[in-house]
Amino acid sequence: MPALLVSLTAYYAIKLTYEKELKKQVLDLKHSTKKVITPIRLQSYERIALFLERIKPENIILRNIPHDLNVVQYQSILVSSIRSEFDHNLSQQVYISSSLWEKTKLAKDETIKIINLAAGQLTQESTANDLASRIIELSVDLNPQPSEAALEFLKKEIKELY
Repeated sequence: MPALLVSLTAYYAIKLTYEKELKKQVLDLKHSTKKVITPIRLQSYERIALFLERIKPENIILRNIPHDLNVVQYQSILVSSIRSEFDHNLSQQVYISSSLWEKTKLAKDETIKIINLAAGQLTQESTANDLASRIIELSVDLNPQPSEAALEFLKKEIKELY
């Protein structure tokens, strides 16, 4: 009987020590993972912020200055530019919240809608400069602009997390 009692006590002590060590290892692993993931997540937030800035109507127009193009050609260039930027940042959705990703997609879609709406309001004889002006006019009327709303959400999310 005493041997059984000693064995059970030893087993229980070893089990507690093992469980404690296992918990410590799990915590250490989480801590080291966090050290690696945190910079990657912050970089993802930075890339999404950059994307949202780049697709603002005034910024996309400045990056794609209209030359001797018609409305349809310029519309195509602007929409392609936005889609290309978005495709380049698709992998960032892994590191940001689903809510922020949805707001980012909405900002992209709404910006494309502004471009398409502006193009639809012009005639085929209109120039790319006419389209650029109309896009700016339409976007000024929006408060907040699609990218601004997503950027504000992004900033709020970062403040909550870090």
